[in-house]
Amino acid sequence: MSITLPPGVEVFERGWLSANNILLHGRSPEEGAVLIDTGYVTHAPQTVALVDAALLDQERLRLIVNTHLHSDHCGGNSALVERHGCGVQIPPGDFSAVRTWDEARLSYQATGQQCSRFQANAVICPGEQLRQGELAWQVHAAPGHDPHSILLFEPSTRTLISADALWERGFGIIFPELDGEAAFDEVEQTLDLIKSLRPAVVIPGHGAVFSD
Repeated sequence: MSITLPPGVEVFERGWLSANNILLHGRSPEEGAVLIDTGYVTHAPQTVALVDAALLDQERLRLIVNTHLHSDHCGGNSALVERHGCGVQIPPGDFSAVRTWDEARLSYQATGQQCSRFQANAVICPGEQLRQGELAWQVHAAPGHDPHSILLFEPSTRTLISADALWERGFGIIFPELDGEAAFDEVEQTLDLIKSLRPAVVIPGHGAVFSD
């Protein structure tokens, strides 16, 4: 079944270990584009190439937004910032760990995964809106898979960027040993939130876009 995305929204479905990347175009090339999540570091050259090929004539990448900072969602940040000079916004819970580049707090030591160091310019907080083009994306807290994760919901088109809070056949693994908390209650609360939003289209962190 063909699924129609809102105008100006492109999804790059990536293979493991990279998360999907979502490119949000502006009203015009002058506004610049926003990229949600950037994949794993070893795939960064491909991520840069995908973004460069998708940008419109005279359009620039103005901003990266990370739903959370697991290495498969932010590993392309450094390469894209070097290429485009764009800003980076992250959930507030990881901001201090990024400033000091504390790989233990960022989970990279425990998981044995890599991530090139980057700097964040600002935080993106639950309760805010990310306005891009004709769309206004609500920012919601989505703890569970990661305690600081967010998701983005666009109410006029009922489009959900769910990151790892919801996939077509499941959701991201829970890592209680990383944070010292079981997080199962948080997963249930996040799924209840998604149910209350009643999305028509879901763009997951991994796998194909779905509408069921």
